[in-house]
Amino acid sequence: MATIKLGELLVKANVLTESQLKSALAEQKKWGGKLGEILVRMSLITEDLLVKALAKQLNIPPASLDQIEAIPPHVKAKLPVERARDIPAVPLQLRDEGKTLLVAMAEPQDVRALDTLRAVSRCRIVPLVAGRTSIARAIARFYEGETEVTDYEGSFKMVDAQGKTMVRGLPEKPPPRPVSLSDVPAARPPPPANPSDPAELLRSVEEVQRKEVALLKAMVELLIEKGVFTRDEYLAKVRR
Repeated sequence: MATIKLGELLVKANVLTESQLKSALAEQKKWGGKLGEILVRMSLITEDLLVKALAKQLNIPPASLDQIEAIPPHVKAKLPVERARDIPAVPLQLRDEGKTLLVAMAEPQDVRALDTLRAVSRCRIVPLVAGRTSIARAIARFYEGETEVTDYEGSFKMVDAQGKTMVRGLPEKPPPRPVSLSDVPAARPPPPANPSDPAELLRSVEEVQRKEVALLKAMVELLIEKGVFTRDEYLAKVRR
C-alpha cells in the first residue's frame, strides 16, 4: 500500500485547505525544500502538528523531547554534538545491551542520515520523529547547557542538563565607594599678584579682561549661529 502524501493527509484531516496546499506546493516548486517545513514557515501549521502528521504518515512514533529531563552520558557519546547538529538528531536510549539506539530525527525517512547514524554509533537505529526546533533545543540543553537570553537589562539564565539553574543574571558591579572630601585633591590657588608691583597688577587686570572679551565674543557668535539675532542687528546695536 502506497504511503499517503503529507499534503493529502493534512487536507483529509481538515488541517489544510486545498488552496493552502496549492500555495505551499507552489512555494516548494519555486524554492525547493521539504513541504512540511514550508508549511510551518508559512504559518499554515505548527511544528507539533507537523510531527504528528509525519508520525502518522511514516508510521513512526513521535518523540516529546521537551519532556525529557536528561540523557545519560554513554548515550550521548554514541553521537557527537557535531553530527547531532548536522543530521539533525538526538540520541535518546540504548537497548539490547547497547546494540540498539533510539534516535529522535527531523527526517527519519532520510536513508543517508540513517546510514550515518549507524556508522557513527555502530548500533542498529530505531528512529523517532521530532521537530527541528525541538531537536535544536534538545542539543543545546543536553550537550551544551541551555542559555536563555531575555531582554530584561541583558540578564540571562543558564541551566544544566537536569534543568537546574546554574547561573542567573549578570554579575553585578560593586557599588561605587562614597567619595569623601579627603579623596579630592586640594586646589592650588594661583599665586597672588604682588600689590607693590604696578606692572604685574596691570597684567593681571588685562588677562581678566581678555578672558571676559573672549567669552563675550563666543557667546555672541553662538547666539548669531542659533538665529537669535543677525550679525547686522548686533553691529547696529553696538554702534548706538
